[in-house]
Amino acid sequence: MNILVVCKLADHTLKENVLLPLLSSEKVSHIFVLRDRTGDELDGRVTYLCPGTLQESKLRHFWKVWRGMGAVKKYKIEAIIGVLNTPHGYIGRAIGFLTRTSYIHMTIAGHREFWMYGPRVERLNLWAFGSGTAITVTGSQTRNYLISKGVSENKIFLLPNLPNEIFTKVPVKTVRHYDIVSFSRIDRNKNVILLVKALARIKDERPQLRVAIAGDGDQLENIKQATQRYGLTEIIDFLGYVSDINDKIRLLSDSKLFVSCSKGEGFPVSLLEAMNCGCVPVVSNVGDIVDVIHSGENGYIFDDTDDETEFTSCLLRLLGNDDAISNFRLEAYKIKDNISVINNGKIWNSVFDICR
Repeated sequence: MNILVVCKLADHTLKENVLLPLLSSEKVSHIFVLRDRTGDELDGRVTYLCPGTLQESKLRHFWKVWRGMGAVKKYKIEAIIGVLNTPHGYIGRAIGFLTRTSYIHMTIAGHREFWMYGPRVERLNLWAFGSGTAITVTGSQTRNYLISKGVSENKIFLLPNLPNEIFTKVPVKTVRHYDIVSFSRIDRNKNVILLVKALARIKDERPQLRVAIAGDGDQLENIKQATQRYGLTEIIDFLGYVSDINDKIRLLSDSKLFVSCSKGEGFPVSLLEAMNCGCVPVVSNVGDIVDVIHSGENGYIFDDTDDETEFTSCLLRLLGNDDAISNFRLEAYKIKDNISVINNGKIWNSVFDICR
């Protein structure tokens, strides 16, 4: 099959999350990517269709519909994949509708993609994408949401997000400098203040605790001020935004626990990266996280993101208990076998079976 992918996406996300799994499917011959710029051609198996001089113009999206329709006919496209809702999901859906070609909608940020802009937009999203050939979702919570909204279960396929391939090859490191690492944007949704409040409860019991907070955002200064108020400046290192992938690997490999206090997520790749580096996750119960974390086996999941009591309890079950952390780490490493490019390629085989 020749496939048309309509998306924006950063280069590494496009390659790791979309192109490599598609190319591992035995049903895919060539991929044509409709987006604003070129990227990795992956041994000539990928061709980019870009707007050229219209790259900075809003008219480029209309061009993409026209160019996509031409590509369907010229290259005998058998299936169109739109990634995320606006605008590229709608561009792909329009091309599929106008050319009567199978349309597959690919979600990568969970059910928030459908409802986050209000009930009217939610209804439009559900109508537009629920009437397509198939929808891939990052986990069971998104699948259950779509079913509850009337989307046929037979159209929905679980397709987890993937970490950068380099994370799957990180060597095991047992001696680690940081007890806890937080790696995220620092905004209200990420809720890093909950970590600060939990540490305030723990600090007297664990005076040797070492914590790294990596990231930047509009709440960074508020978090730093809270750190001073709670007397935590000696145990927390603020590392700023870490962009280099090797620096990220070194930090995660040097940390025992990975924490996320977020109030809303889809299926965060940072969680998979941390588990591949041997960090034991202690994370809030949001999005499709529950599909990969089995609380009490390879990490802990807590429900209350407004009060630190439950979160603190989860941390104390592990901190200072190196045997427990070691056992949990071994279970966390199994993510390498359960979520992979090869496994996602097999899922794509099943998706394409209903496009015939």
